[in-house]
Amino acid sequence: MNRDLFNSQAMDTLDAMLNTRTVDELAAQFHKAVSQIGDFYCVAGIIKKFRPGGLRPTTSSYPTHWTSHYMGSNYGRVDPVIRRAMTSHTGFGWHACDPVRKQEKALVADMHDLGMQDGFVMPIHGPDSSVFLVNFGQLARKMVSRRVQAALSMLTMQYYQHYHYLTASPEPEAPPLTQRECECLSWVANGKTTVDIADILTLNENTVKFHLKNAQRKLECTNRVTTVLKAISLGLIVI
Repeated sequence: MNRDLFNSQAMDTLDAMLNTRTVDELAAQFHKAVSQIGDFYCVAGIIKKFRPGGLRPTTSSYPTHWTSHYMGSNYGRVDPVIRRAMTSHTGFGWHACDPVRKQEKALVADMHDLGMQDGFVMPIHGPDSSVFLVNFGQLARKMVSRRVQAALSMLTMQYYQHYHYLTASPEPEAPPLTQRECECLSWVANGKTTVDIADILTLNENTVKFHLKNAQRKLECTNRVTTVLKAISLGLIVI
């Protein structure tokens, strides 16, 4: 088996992963890419920092009997890997997580029985107090090399980005504003008063007020300042 992530075959797999259209297809290509790096079990998932429940998996190649045993033993509450991932902003090897509690040591012993001596974890901290991580358990009696860690880190980032692309909610469409409404808002953004705008656009003041009120209603704002700020953020006007 060729275990160089950066050969042409592996890059073709990565390209296929980034062109998937469903999370199931993405998971299948992700596991295929992992297998081209080495013999690993891996689980990807999301942890909400301030919500109970542990890891919410998005995909896993661990045996189902192990997953059932892990959950049945409540290992998610004591797993030192998860605890470290909550605060670490870089990838780390399992050997960096020294088990100190009885349940932690039981977890490590059970993992050794499954054939895993070491592993690598890549956490990615999101903007919503969540941590996305992939936990790679190596089926080999050696430490995960730095080269392999770098390859797994890159692969995790690509999986993370495409997973969020596939699961993201569609952006809400900006409410349509008329040309006059946009013109009036643009002049407000440039510090002009209603009287100034009326003179510039050769309109009467009531007409300017009418256009600004319509824009405020469409953008669901309470005053001119917030209406202008929202119009700018939606790309409806440029200053």
